[in-house]
Amino acid sequence: MARKRKIPVRKHHGIRDPLKQIEQKEKKLSKVTNNPPERKDEQQVSFKFRQFKRLADATKSGKKVKLGVIGKEDIPKSSLGAKTSGGSISAKEVKNIKQFANETDEDYLRRVNRITSASVREAQYEAKYGVNVIRNPKTGEITVQKRPKNEIDELLKQKQKERRTAAGKNGRRKANNAPQKTTMDAKTSRELIKRAFKEAKDEVDSENEKSAPPAEYKRDVFAFGEIVHAPPSLKTLPRKAPKNETVPRPGRKSNLLLKSMLNPATTEGDQDQHEGSGRKVAAKSKEAFKAPTKAQMKGKRRDLPAATRSMLENERNKMISLYRQLKNKTAADA
Repeated sequence: MARKRKIPVRKHHGIRDPLKQIEQKEKKLSKVTNNPPERKDEQQVSFKFRQFKRLADATKSGKKVKLGVIGKEDIPKSSLGAKTSGGSISAKEVKNIKQFANETDEDYLRRVNRITSASVREAQYEAKYGVNVIRNPKTGEITVQKRPKNEIDELLKQKQKERRTAAGKNGRRKANNAPQKTTMDAKTSRELIKRAFKEAKDEVDSENEKSAPPAEYKRDVFAFGEIVHAPPSLKTLPRKAPKNETVPRPGRKSNLLLKSMLNPATTEGDQDQHEGSGRKVAAKSKEAFKAPTKAQMKGKRRDLPAATRSMLENERNKMISLYRQLKNKTAADA
């Protein structure tokens, strides 16, 4: 039995270590990835906007902007500019050049190139001398016919000529006697312009509000390289929230050095009150940490640690005292 031929494995000429491959890849892309923008607050504009800006600059400078005719890109440019008497562009019928059966691709392309170059030359000749070249497909006879003049252009030229002659005859006298156009007052025009700007701005704002996402999905935008050291602080408090308890107020503490220097009399009273309250708290804490009562050792409480048991008892006593105070207050009001 013959042995099967061993298919040779493709040789790996590069670096086989994957870690080294990753290192080389990162080295190549080191100047591209995670780099800040070269110019801050600058974004590349789109091609359409650049094209629009170029057209606007050209019109301001007075240059003629050449625009292509849509749908007639294959027709020679010289024949596009020429117009017939009816005002429509005179474009000859472009034949569909088909490849012959025994014709090679090179010969076909050469023939197409020859026909197109001949048609371009013919169109240039027509545009230069203002004529139409007419070919007879049956006999092959070529005749040249002069293009008829455009009636609209002729009428415009005649009107301009009449105006020039009239202005030359009458001179300044006619210009002075001509009725002046009623112009708008400067104040009203300014007001109208302001109103138009305001309406445009309101329209833009309303469109932005409609297209804006709901408030739940709004996000904060951070610039490149911006660092945040802490979460945002709440400037507005909830309704009916006491300000002293929620927000630390500067200068409210009684044990400040500068405050004691400014009003020593008031600070002494505050210190006495603070000391008195401290004694009360100490007394309460002593009462709280007494030996566990029978109520504390009942049920599931006996399994809890001593600190938790005492904390629960304190909360219970506090709620009882609050309930008694409420009862006394309602009785006094009644």
